Amino acid sequence: MRYINIMLFILCVNLNGEVYNIFSNGNDIYYSSLNNTESGFILNNSLMKNYNNFEISQIFESSIANSVNYSGVSYSKDIKFIDGVAGGKAVLLPNGKSFIKMDNRGYAYSRENSINSFTIEFYLNPYQIRMNSKVLSKISIYNNGDTSEYSGIRASIIDGKLIWQFDNLFMYNGKYSNITLSAGESLKPNEWRHHSVSFDAKTGKLAKYIDGLEEEVLYLTSSGDINGSPYMLNINNIIYDPLYLGQGFIGGIDAFSFTPTFKKNFNLYRYLKNGEIISEVIDFTNNNIFIDSINYKANISNGTYMDIYYRISDNYFLPEDNFIEWKLLNGNNIINERGRYIQIRAEFESDTERSLSPILNNMEIVYHKGKAPQKPINLTATAVNNSAVLRWEGSHENITGYKIYYGTESGIYNNADNVPIIVGNQTEYVINGLRNGEIYYFTITAIGGEGGNIESDLAEEVFVRTSY
Repeated sequence: MRYINIMLFILCVNLNGEVYNIFSNGNDIYYSSLNNTESGFILNNSLMKNYNNFEISQIFESSIANSVNYSGVSYSKDIKFIDGVAGGKAVLLPNGKSFIKMDNRGYAYSRENSINSFTIEFYLNPYQIRMNSKVLSKISIYNNGDTSEYSGIRASIIDGKLIWQFDNLFMYNGKYSNITLSAGESLKPNEWRHHSVSFDAKTGKLAKYIDGLEEEVLYLTSSGDINGSPYMLNINNIIYDPLYLGQGFIGGIDAFSFTPTFKKNFNLYRYLKNGEIISEVIDFTNNNIFIDSINYKANISNGTYMDIYYRISDNYFLPEDNFIEWKLLNGNNIINERGRYIQIRAEFESDTERSLSPILNNMEIVYHKGKAPQKPINLTATAVNNSAVLRWEGSHENITGYKIYYGTESGIYNNADNVPIIVGNQTEYVINGLRNGEIYYFTITAIGGEGGNIESDLAEEVFVRTSY
């Protein structure tokens, strides 16, 4: 397909066709909700398929995605995107003039020339049951002697049903036939249904399906049954004409697929077997952040399963980098690790029938900024020839050492060699090799605090002139 800061983020995950598809059941997915915090962050996924980055090509199943040149896909400017069949994104054709167009640069050249059998399928959700509204069409006008003839495929809503029409495509003994499939259930508004039609060149079987069940079967054979000689499919007249989705239909269309094979079984699983969500690399903008826990609420029942992983580092890493190890979140969700950057991954597995998906929501990272040690006090500097003796008082906290900063200008400590000087847990240090008669400025910090590696604020600066 998360006690200073708390980030609340709501997300529902559906495993519906693509590994990284993540869809919210509310409006909370892109912002954080803070509770007594100093700062917050958004757990976002750059690979999310959402309304802003959704591409029209995503309504096509992989069977056609492998053969369609998407530079040959265009659509009306009024196209919108809606929730699809199982939480994904689908196309909304908002009025009778809306359309998606696939020209012949795609599957026509690569597939149609050798098509004998075929299957066309898609999910449909009509917002209105409009008479004679076209859902799909690939039509051409050709000359037959002195007359003009229509040739093509149409799927239209007529008398409340999805009617398939095949004009001058099926031929027997040199003569074309016009075929219509009109049986089956009536459409209902605001209801997703899977529609398909499939032709078997070996047997002549032409079948219409709704939700994977046969609604009507015709045998396009010399005898009208399975024992006759099958008709031949001839699509030469429509090879160079575009295929349109829409131009009359108002509603949603999803998972359009065209395959040059006969199908009688359809993958109508609601969810994929498994999937995952991966967050962006989250930057806390502070190197002293301690992650206490990753908390979440999830609905994991009826054979579904979910694992949460995280990885954390003091150094930035790219979301796709694999040199930072993923760790499985333990059962009590406690981490107790320090790091500025963290990334989270959730893996999901649906039930054996793939009708249920685990649902993840209310994920939060609980963390706090580590407590720094108190700065040293009573810092003094005494000149001894070309050296300076520094003395100070530390605190009774967990101190592991000190850092000494110095230079020849007040507040500027980068003009001397070996700055800063790191010393152990001591309260006196001699700096040798200073230039005679030069004024030097000194300050110091303590190292320790929570985790033993946090630096304190600077102590009050002191100065001294070395002896000649």
